[in-house]
Parts: sequence; C-alpha cells; structure tokens
Amino acid sequence: MNSELPAYQLKFSAKRRSIQLKIQSGQLWVCAPAGCDLKLIQQLIMQKKHWIDKHLQQQQQTEAGWLEQGQIPFFDDKLQLKIVQDSVNQFSLDGDCLWLQLSHRNKMDSQHKWIEKLVTGFYMQQAQLWFSQQVLHEQQRMSLQSRQVRVCNFKAKWGSCDSSGLLSFNWRLLMAPAWVARYVVVHELAHLVHMNHSKNFWALVAEFNSDAAKARLWLKQNQHWMQL
Repeated sequence: MNSELPAYQLKFSAKRRSIQLKIQSGQLWVCAPAGCDLKLIQQLIMQKKHWIDKHLQQQQQTEAGWLEQGQIPFFDDKLQLKIVQDSVNQFSLDGDCLWLQLSHRNKMDSQHKWIEKLVTGFYMQQAQLWFSQQVLHEQQRMSLQSRQVRVCNFKAKWGSCDSSGLLSFNWRLLMAPAWVARYVVVHELAHLVHMNHSKNFWALVAEFNSDAAKARLWLKQNQHWMQL
C-alpha cells in the first residue's frame, strides 16, 4: 500500500470553518481555515487518500477526452462525431450525429486542433440560440428584463451578470443536463435584482428554480469532465 502523501495545492481562507478537499483539473486542492495547522491538513489528506486516488484516476480516465471517444455530450444526450475530408472546415448537425468536415489542405499535425475548433464552434452556436430563448422564457416568468445575452469561453465560472443587464454564459453548460443549465439562467437573472449572494438573492432563485441546490452540487461534482 502506497503511504506517500499526494501532491496538493493549498489555499487558506478566513471565511472557511473547515477543511475542504476537491479534485479539479487533475489536481488535489485543499481549502483550509486561515491559521490551520499543516499537520492536521496532511493527516486529513492521508485519511482520505483512497478517495483522492479514486477520483484522480476517474478524472484522468475522463480527461482522455470526449473527442478521443468520438462523441460529445449535448444536454441529456450524446452526439456521435463523424469526420470526413472535404474542401472546407465546417460542421453540420444531422440527427444525433455531428459531422465535421476537415479541409484536405490542413496540415496533419493541425487536424486535432481543427476538430476541437469546430466542436467548440458548434457548442457556441447552439449555446447562443438556447440561452437566448431560455433567458426570454425565464425573465418573463420572473418579471425581469435583461439587456443582452452572450456566450463566452469562461474558464472558472458558469455565468455572469453585470450592472447594465448583460448576461453571459459558459458554452460548456451544454455539456450538462438541461435542468442544470436552466438553473444557471435563473441564477444570473436573479442578479438583476440582487447583485450579491445574500439570503434575499437565494430566496429569489429558489422561488423560480426548485433544483437550485441540486444543480450547484451537480456542477461541483461534474465540472472536471465538462471539457473537450
């Protein structure tokens, strides 16, 4: 049995009251209360070593990538990737298949980058359509009015709302179940009323989305595989 202490990234926070372990981007992250004894942190890591090793391995397997598996998640379904040589680089959706046309003029060592670029382009296109429609629906229910909806390639957040009413959403939410993405829409719309995460803010979210707590947990537990 390997008793070596796993490598980890440590962050102290004055707001924390307990030690949190999480696996993200192939690494173990430890969030601990300010002033927490390092020996106590390392002791907890060793106690949770089986859990840590298991989840690191699962993430490494997942990070083989959707593209390598020849399929991508699309809300509650999966789309099969069909790659063909053509005169241009473009994508098209046909039923449950996403066709990727790769130009024969592409260099061999750039093929994978073109595949990733086309798939990302597909997600961005579909996300703009879906979020625009979903925001229109939810803001009518909530009696609110946003200014604009855009889709972004965020690395560390699922959405945002600025003081002007601009709503932004991460295209990777299309890799999650639709009910999770709907929660994010309600979350950002609620910021039009409360530009904070106060009790009143969460009460407004809960009023219009009963899956809020479940959706936050889902994103926390599954964000590591929402990558190409």
